[in-house]
Amino acid sequence: MQTILLTGVTGQVGSALAPLLQEKGYRVLYLIRPNSEKDAQARLREVLPNLREGLDIAINGDVTLPNAGMNEADIQAWGQKVDRVMHGAASTSFNEAKVEITQHTNVNGTRNMLQLSEKLRVSDFHYMSTAYISGSAGIFHETDFDVGQEFTNPYEASKLDAERVVRNWRNGKFTIHRLPIVLGDSNHGRVRTFQGYYGFFMPFWRLLQTWRQEWENDPQSCLKNGVRFEGRILELPLRIDCSHTSVVNLVSSDWVAGMLTKLLGIPSTSQTYHLVHPTPPKVRTAIEISLRHLGISGVRYDDNIVELSGLLQQIQAGVDKAINKYHRHYIKHGTIFTYDNLKRTLGDHYVPPPIVDEALLAKMLDYAMSVNFGQKSR
Repeated sequence: MQTILLTGVTGQVGSALAPLLQEKGYRVLYLIRPNSEKDAQARLREVLPNLREGLDIAINGDVTLPNAGMNEADIQAWGQKVDRVMHGAASTSFNEAKVEITQHTNVNGTRNMLQLSEKLRVSDFHYMSTAYISGSAGIFHETDFDVGQEFTNPYEASKLDAERVVRNWRNGKFTIHRLPIVLGDSNHGRVRTFQGYYGFFMPFWRLLQTWRQEWENDPQSCLKNGVRFEGRILELPLRIDCSHTSVVNLVSSDWVAGMLTKLLGIPSTSQTYHLVHPTPPKVRTAIEISLRHLGISGVRYDDNIVELSGLLQQIQAGVDKAINKYHRHYIKHGTIFTYDNLKRTLGDHYVPPPIVDEALLAKMLDYAMSVNFGQKSR
């Protein structure tokens, strides 16, 4: 029996990975930061209701602290008993105001996990990174790292710095897993955090709810402002400034977890893998499909000037602000990722990810809408 120390189990990828590690028979130590209401054990049960006695072990910790917050008694108890570490805990914030927190969590947190690995005598370290350390690069290979790319948010920059920390580690071997934008589970659409793809469409979902209520109360007022409903479909003459040719790399969380499980069974040799989609959709296609499924039509993608009412101008400005702050780079520039190393290493065990088509995106959005994109209903 092999033992894995896992961080990030409460996140989208970690929560999908944990059940597969259970199925494989691994003993898993889950390093979890307690909060004001729940300790590590309670937080783990929220993710994994069926814990195996003696095999699923929650440990209080905090990656931002020395030795990742693991106390000396736990370090002594698990020294030389852990076979590999999978470090997935991270800050995914794009907010410039939180750049210091993001940098500290992702870079110093990784450094602290390597320090803990040394204390536990672990020489096999797996790091969960992002494919978007590619930044402004047009094509990005698994062997690429710092190629002079520029970044548009602190998250990408912090993950590059964290990779540098891992690459400079001299006390063992590492594996770097670079992930693109991760959706929910391909079987039922379930997702734990509504960021990335979901964060882009959340403002449109809120607009839809607001205007539907306005339409029910005073349809004439809506019509005066250039907004109308045809049945359940909101006609919203806004504009999205996105590329007509670039792609957006989306994969489901269950596929990522499946590939990670396979890679965890291979001893680290200081390599990098791109767990990306080989045939990603065009960004405009993904946006059109998603808005149509939400129930929104009339959005334009051209440069034609259309006169908008004062209220619609305000709404357009708000949508532009939300998109530009977090997602502009991803809808204007689509890096092409190669994944030769992944396919070569896994061989016949490599399985292509589910196709990102209308059916898959509908499943993701149906779940998101069923839980109001994770927001409390007003």
